[in-house]
Amino acid sequence: MIRPYSAFDLETANPDQVTYTKEELAENVKVPPLVEQDLKRIISDRLEQCGLYFRVFSRIKTAASMESKFERKDYNASHKLQDLIGVRINLYFDDDVPICQNIMANTFDVVNWSTSKREEDEFKPAKLNGVFRLPGYLKQEISPQTWDMCIDDTFEIQIKTMFFEGWHEVEHDMRYKGEELWRHYPGFSRYFNSILATLELCDKSMVTLFEDLGHALYKSGRWSDMVKSHFRLKLGEAQLYPEVEKILNDDMVNTDNLAKKIFRTPRPVLIGQLLSRQRRIPINVNTIIALLNDSVFHDERLKEVFSKRDVYNDGREETDVESRHYELRPLTRHTVFQMKTIVDGSRLKSTEAPSTPVIYDECCSIIYRWVQQKYGDLFHDFPDTIQSFHAEVMAFNVTVKYHPEVRRLKVHARHIDPEVGGRVWFTEVNLYESYDGTPSCGEEVSGGRKPDRGEMPRADAAPHIFIETINGYAEPDREDMSPSETPSRYFSYPAFYKNIVDNVGIINGLPCSGRRRILRDEQIGQVVDAISGDREFPIVLIISREDENGMMDEDWLLQFRVSDFTRTVWRYAHVLCCYEKTGRELLRRVGDIRYNSEPQVPRLYIFWPDGSIDDYGAEDVMNCSFGRHLEARDDARTYDIVHGGQAFYHRIVTDLRDYNVSANMWDGFKLDTQTGIPD
Repeated sequence: MIRPYSAFDLETANPDQVTYTKEELAENVKVPPLVEQDLKRIISDRLEQCGLYFRVFSRIKTAASMESKFERKDYNASHKLQDLIGVRINLYFDDDVPICQNIMANTFDVVNWSTSKREEDEFKPAKLNGVFRLPGYLKQEISPQTWDMCIDDTFEIQIKTMFFEGWHEVEHDMRYKGEELWRHYPGFSRYFNSILATLELCDKSMVTLFEDLGHALYKSGRWSDMVKSHFRLKLGEAQLYPEVEKILNDDMVNTDNLAKKIFRTPRPVLIGQLLSRQRRIPINVNTIIALLNDSVFHDERLKEVFSKRDVYNDGREETDVESRHYELRPLTRHTVFQMKTIVDGSRLKSTEAPSTPVIYDECCSIIYRWVQQKYGDLFHDFPDTIQSFHAEVMAFNVTVKYHPEVRRLKVHARHIDPEVGGRVWFTEVNLYESYDGTPSCGEEVSGGRKPDRGEMPRADAAPHIFIETINGYAEPDREDMSPSETPSRYFSYPAFYKNIVDNVGIINGLPCSGRRRILRDEQIGQVVDAISGDREFPIVLIISREDENGMMDEDWLLQFRVSDFTRTVWRYAHVLCCYEKTGRELLRRVGDIRYNSEPQVPRLYIFWPDGSIDDYGAEDVMNCSFGRHLEARDDARTYDIVHGGQAFYHRIVTDLRDYNVSANMWDGFKLDTQTGIPD
């Protein structure tokens, strides 16, 4: 929405500035915790690999914070909010800032860098800000509506030292945002500057202290301590090999001796060597000298010692996890989303009804683009264009079977969970042309009556494109697993399914629609056929009375919010609303025994694909309570209790999702197929 300006600020307002309300941002901007967690993990892994002293913090911007920033900043189509996700790296040494900057620049795609400017007579917290593109596989985890809200597909990294971090938040709130505090009190402002000057001096002095200490240790011949003081990295407890110590002692007769070369080697040289290793190695005095010898000194005496000692494995600490014996148990498969449906092409932009080949090609393109974005960076030989291939690295597996001549595509993809040990996530999709929903090839059909919308195709009908997909995870059964920990808690459909539903169009008993639908009398027959027909979508029917103005009276639903409910579930359930007269006629024609007598209205019905029916009245809505799970909050609560219409809303959504993950729609490819999928 465009911010409305008052007459007072018309002269200074930017007419292109865009702002949004907190409610709009909360509804459209959805960032799963996985995105923040993965960014922290990637950054921490890189910094730990080179042994820097650091702390990493992160946050996802709240709707309230975004609303405030949109009001304060001139955001528009060409100047977007860039710090939806923020990561802060606190370093212990001032000279680690440029090192960390270089590591981040080689880890992510840099958009720009900015740094706080400091004049000669001015002291303030020094920080380095970098803006980076989100990795493709993380961007697709964020709700697509986010990118329509003047928000860039970037995240921000702030790099600061620990000394300044302690005062940065105070300085930001009390000075940057609170200039009025200091306006008439220059003495206090000067006092504050002196504190910041002291902190800056501490940063510089700490580095100087260790350099001077390292030089003193060099003169004393204490080689291990010299290495620790000079390089200032997190080192293991391994002791310097006696053979290496003897070589360093004997070499002191030379002016340009080995110990001096070690001390004069800049820290970035060593850190670069640590980062260039294909796998993390133990960091201790022996591996440091070995790395420098391999890259800088090339001393044959040291090389011989380290080769005999297998230095890059010596000192690797065995953790408690590594020392334990684990019984390998089979993985139990859990579904978090599944669907089998016709892709009808009704949302494709075309003046003519799209043909089966066009629908198939568009779906293939969407599915393969998803595979590329999610897994492409893992495999160097990932094909640019869609084709059959198989790639596997450790627990990452992608298999594509592409047969355009018979219009079939199968994909199986797996990856390990970055947060939960032993858990493997998988996605499978089967796209094919068929006359009756059975995956087969080369069928010949006579006749040619095109089925009506919402009707499953007959054997003599024109072929349709079907999609079968399943999303889930597998893990060993855990003894501590709670009985209430159901797979629907992780309910999520893959992004390609969403894109196919939204941009190509599907039909499942009835046409799918994300908008509120009012059932008319002439549509009753189609809905009755769908209720009794073959479908995987539950049908939710809301029957309301007319109010005194002839409008649909939905006050009995309290805070149920039918439009929001429809937008939430429309990709796996149909939602229909109707007036009392239309609803009673539909119930009569459905013919269930409970409707032989006069049915109660208003009422909400769910017609499940297996033929069962749930119905709820006003009293069910009013008396409903629900323990709603929340994301992590500062007060550490994991859920809250809601009542009435809001609780009923969450209960019905949960019921629909529980049905989806537990129904027998499609078994999918078998997970025990480790290197491929069946033709």
